[in-house]
Amino acid sequence: MSRRASWRTALLALAVISLGNEASGAGGGLIETAHAHALPGSVLTFEQQPQHTLHLTLQFPREDLLIAAPELAALGEQAPGQPLPQPLTDQLGDYLRHHLALSEDGDSLPLRLNGAHLASTYQPQLGDYVLVITEWNVKTEKPEPDSLLLKYDAVMHEVRNHRADVYWQTPDGATRPLAGFGFFHSAHGVRLNLQKARQGPVEQK
Repeated sequence: MSRRASWRTALLALAVISLGNEASGAGGGLIETAHAHALPGSVLTFEQQPQHTLHLTLQFPREDLLIAAPELAALGEQAPGQPLPQPLTDQLGDYLRHHLALSEDGDSLPLRLNGAHLASTYQPQLGDYVLVITEWNVKTEKPEPDSLLLKYDAVMHEVRNHRADVYWQTPDGATRPLAGFGFFHSAHGVRLNLQKARQGPVEQK
């Protein structure tokens, strides 16, 4: 079997078959097998923009998304490298808005989805897989907020070994870690210290 026809592809097919069986009443036993793999988790990267705005790039493996959200099965038919059709982008945005929220000083912040696309990637220990990449604008109350509360459980609400890592991107393109968490730490929200991330690491003398 070639690398392009890797075990990852076979696993995705197994998940789709399982979801079909579950929908037809044949039971959902196979879906638990599909949960047993370990693709990379979600990555959320924030970047400061002008006019009370943060830019958020959110990405995660398509294979895991199709297990967590079978209503987005049409994503499996899309070729990487091209923007998603608008109806599918809207459907993806609706799903993510149910699993992504940001607040500042107790007030919910509006999220605007600017676009979505797929990208092929490869890791030697995992084989080929496809990333779903979404771009968002977040309107904030302060020009540069000190901290935000993030609530996020996309994918991990079904794929329980899925994790999320959050980063701050500096103007020069460097990234600094903000948080990392899994499903059982997502319910009450995760505090993001943006002020500390802007300042960067303290130099050791």
